[in-house]
Amino acid sequence: MTLFQINIDNMLRLYNRFSKLKPSALMQEERSEQSETRDIVNISSEGKKKQIMDQARKEVLERIKST
Repeated sequence: MTLFQINIDNMLRLYNRFSKLKPSALMQEERSEQSETRDIVNISSEGKKKQIMDQARKEVLERIKST
């Protein structure tokens, strides 16, 4: 495996940045990232019907293929 100078420089910068942070700051940063990743999706009734029909269609095709 080859190590390039840019990789070493990036790693040292990252180490310096994290070594200056307090452990509580790291935990807060991790919590904020987790809260940002939560998405709420609302599907309309038409979308739900379409999704159910697509799923039923796939199940029927799978049953036909298996027999």
